[in-house]
Amino acid sequence: MKKIVITFLLSIFTIGAIAKTSVAADRWLEIDLYWFEHKDMQKSADIFWQRYEPLMKGIDGWKGVIINVGWITDYLYEWQGDINQEIKLPKNMRTWGSIKDGGQLAGTTPERMDLWKERFEKADKPQSIEYEKWTYADLKKLVSILKKTAQNKYNLKDIKVGTFITGGDSSYDGDKAQFSIKHPNSYRNGKPNMVAKLEAENHKYGAYPTGIPAGTPLTEFFGKQWGSLSKALNLDVIILRDGFLGTGLYSRRKGPYGETAPKDPKLVKEWSDAIGDLVKQTKISNPKALVIGYSNAASAVGGWRANCFDLETIAKEGYLDGWIDQSWAGSWNEVGQRPVMNYVPEVRFWSSPLLGYSYMLSYMLSHSAMLADTKVHHYFLTETFDAWETWDMIHNARERSRWGIWAYSHAAVKMPSGLKMPNGSYISWCNRGKNLLSEEDVAFIANTTNEAFTDAASTKEVFGPTMVYCRSALEWQNNNKPDENIKEWIDEQAGTLMKWSAPIMSVTRLEYLPKVESELFMFQTPSHLTSSEKTNLITALQSGKPAMVIGSPAGGLDPEIASLLGVSSTDTAINGTKYIGSINYKTDGIYQGLPNTFPIFQPFTQNKFTKELESIYSVSFSPALGYNQTNGKNLIYWDAPEFFNNLPAGTDNYKGSLDQIMGSPVPYVLTARLMNETLKKSGFAYVDEIKLEKPVQLSMWQLKDGSFKIMAGNLEEGINHTADHKIETVLNLPSQFVKNKSVEISEVWNRTSSIIGNKKLNINLEQAQTKLYIIQKPQ
Repeated sequence: MKKIVITFLLSIFTIGAIAKTSVAADRWLEIDLYWFEHKDMQKSADIFWQRYEPLMKGIDGWKGVIINVGWITDYLYEWQGDINQEIKLPKNMRTWGSIKDGGQLAGTTPERMDLWKERFEKADKPQSIEYEKWTYADLKKLVSILKKTAQNKYNLKDIKVGTFITGGDSSYDGDKAQFSIKHPNSYRNGKPNMVAKLEAENHKYGAYPTGIPAGTPLTEFFGKQWGSLSKALNLDVIILRDGFLGTGLYSRRKGPYGETAPKDPKLVKEWSDAIGDLVKQTKISNPKALVIGYSNAASAVGGWRANCFDLETIAKEGYLDGWIDQSWAGSWNEVGQRPVMNYVPEVRFWSSPLLGYSYMLSYMLSHSAMLADTKVHHYFLTETFDAWETWDMIHNARERSRWGIWAYSHAAVKMPSGLKMPNGSYISWCNRGKNLLSEEDVAFIANTTNEAFTDAASTKEVFGPTMVYCRSALEWQNNNKPDENIKEWIDEQAGTLMKWSAPIMSVTRLEYLPKVESELFMFQTPSHLTSSEKTNLITALQSGKPAMVIGSPAGGLDPEIASLLGVSSTDTAINGTKYIGSINYKTDGIYQGLPNTFPIFQPFTQNKFTKELESIYSVSFSPALGYNQTNGKNLIYWDAPEFFNNLPAGTDNYKGSLDQIMGSPVPYVLTARLMNETLKKSGFAYVDEIKLEKPVQLSMWQLKDGSFKIMAGNLEEGINHTADHKIETVLNLPSQFVKNKSVEISEVWNRTSSIIGNKKLNINLEQAQTKLYIIQKPQ
């Protein structure tokens, strides 16, 4: 008992101590201009910093406040260089309202849907937002007051203030951007047309006092306008939000040229070069100001392969200072957070499961690999409540939000020099209407985020499978066959496997082999490799260590690697989609409890496995998942399925449950079970059972002091439709974690301890619950 009490006291002391010591991280806070009182800016600044000072105290990296000035581009584009000019803020905007209750919806899926309808019958109705009249001089004054108040009253030095800008030609039912009317070619499908050349215009602009010359690139106009505006207002940061670095918002099938990249590689390069020029022009127009990009929320691989911009190349040019990974994971993952509205018909009970918690982690990992060898500061978005929409994660899914902060702060790149972790976080929003987060909410976010980043900085090793990013394959594909799919979507595939206890929390690059290690490398479409990449990959596959290769036999595999695995195909390209999978009457082991046939969305090739590659499941008599154990190998091959939303013909807005989007969880559960078996066979951590309808998320890492952390989450919606939302699993701890017969395991967040003697950790989670375990360094 004494030992347990001491552990609790140490935990409490640590929570308090972190707030008083420096945290090696960057931090940004987002708030809307409408929250500030135009007539009493000082009062607003005092109230803001009194509430949010705890989030900035001790942060020793970049830190600041990002203000939303009306969402659309008019604030920047219509700047004429006159500080006394009134800002063109859109009118007729309206929020989605807000929900009044907090917590998870209970019951079966139909019962929860009834509660959802009742929730929105009681919810606050949408509200009109009419910005007060602000001049640019007023905004400059507000920027100055925020900085001075932070420094003089709270000793917060080097606070930066900036704005974000989105690419849409309108937002939240507001007025259409004036610039889009004057220059319609500057937009394409309602988003910035990066390759546009502007027509001549004699209207005065801040950077063009005599008008816009004919043929001026939109990217140059944007950058020079920002330079003029930011210098005049003393702005320190611009966030290039929705639509600027990826027009396909919240989907990988809404790129600038449609559902896929265009057939012509020159168009792909032209678009990517234009985005690079946007970043460059924005930076060189005011080198002192930071330029930070913002993801499109969906697949990072899709950012290049469908949205047509090469983030890695742009980052290496040196003009991009930061990158925010976001999917608003909770607001899209949680059910019953949005109303059904006539003007947003795609919003439903399920929202967008493919943007949920595990997917944001995998998308972030892929971006981490792309940014690994750059100076770009990599961030993740922490969602609280919303200034415009109904969702409210801080009060409806607080434990899942805490999981997100810890998981995303530990999203590790395995580099030859060691682990590379994210640099900081972007917290959104700070206001809902005229309300700020409560003191309790701020303390929760501050303590959770500070503890997570402090822990990440002390992390020595991340366990579990590791995604392997293969730039060579994607580069060849974009330069030669950009419109063809080779099943390169490793972040979507890994984000799904995570749901069923595949403890994926790291990524690496193929060219880093053999200088990095993993319990199980997951190789993305190894095709068109350099000679050294191919040699190192073959060595890894022949080593006897667990490994996995994902890719289509038609274009996604190097022929020699395909032969080593034991797979071939008579097709040279994917040929349509098949819809029925089968485990071929098997019932034992990893097949236990699974149906013999199951619906699936399989972009199809007719495959053939050699006798060395055991078929685990097949689609229309074509084997899709295999396991090769011959001659000491321990290899998994997966010709992965697709999601319904990513099939051709514009299905990306489908808002069904996750199991409907998958067709069935069966192929993902089988793959996760096979991975689990290979880890068990090699002496790594594994679980006793992976249940189809009870997904459990797991992550594991070791700190530099020798202790181990295990994080577990009950995160998923749309798989289990019963009223029983509890989940459980048994994690078998490897000898690396436990040296003696018995070991004490402390659960940090609920402050409990237990002693186990069989190396089995029983994990039990209530609905939406998450837990963090610690095992002290084995003696």
